[in-house]
Amino acid sequence: MHKVSTAMTLIFVLAQVLTVAAQGAKANEERPIQYLIDLHERIAQAKHDSVRTLAHSALTSEMVSTFEQFDFWETNTDSLSRRMGVVSTGEKENRVAVITWNLEYDDRTNAYGGLVITRDARNEQIVTPLQFKGHSQRRQEFNVKDRFTSKNWPGAIYYDILTQDQGSHPVYTLLGWDGADGLRNRKIVETMSIRGNRVKFGIPIINIGRESVKRHVLEYSDAVSTTLQWREDMGMIVMDHLSPSDPAMKDFTAFYGPDFTYDGFYWHRNHWVLKEDIEVRDTDINVPWNNPKKWRRRSRN
Repeated sequence: MHKVSTAMTLIFVLAQVLTVAAQGAKANEERPIQYLIDLHERIAQAKHDSVRTLAHSALTSEMVSTFEQFDFWETNTDSLSRRMGVVSTGEKENRVAVITWNLEYDDRTNAYGGLVITRDARNEQIVTPLQFKGHSQRRQEFNVKDRFTSKNWPGAIYYDILTQDQGSHPVYTLLGWDGADGLRNRKIVETMSIRGNRVKFGIPIINIGRESVKRHVLEYSDAVSTTLQWREDMGMIVMDHLSPSDPAMKDFTAFYGPDFTYDGFYWHRNHWVLKEDIEVRDTDINVPWNNPKKWRRRSRN
């Protein structure tokens, strides 16, 4: 009886040790994620561009360091995804995750940071930083024709990722947001391919009528919201059709907004094909996502 009692005690003690160890491992996992959130908060609360830029550099460095040490797919990133863009797709060596964030300057233009996390054939994690083209080249227009790499990334916050097969290789479609400036916002359909640690943006798989582009951009007034969303039930990327608030404002996208009609992209013969004026039965198609404008409002008021 004494031996049984001793064995039971040892089992209980072992269980306690394992529980404490598991809690410790979870705490160690959560601490770097919380630090990333704290660094992001420094960007949001900064009062000057110089401070924002330093906080952004620190976040970029720490983000890379964290995911070089921790397996993204074994780490709880829920709290991080409430602050920035965190999307993932795929299985085993085809798993891909993209983390993106922005900093907004005093003049309301934006810069971006990000990284792509992939797996190699040995299932080891590869972290590729995304280098935004730089605040000295703050863009007035979003280039839809060119290809880019991880070293001259066009920048955006991505809130969804889709995977399609093109031949024997997957291609990725990212849905994103760009803050543009104080007058305009943008929603973006970006395309991406990955070969090992080489990440390329701008794959020619988007057909708009007779024209082919490498990304599709919706540009609209900063005062309104615009939908760009994958609809599983329709098998389409659904988006608002945009029009000027006054016909005299044609081509001045700072005056554009939804006109209560919709367009969409459907996948056909290895390409996204535009279909205009589609019927959307459920018109409440706004999907929850982290609009970075909420951090701007909180930090600038």
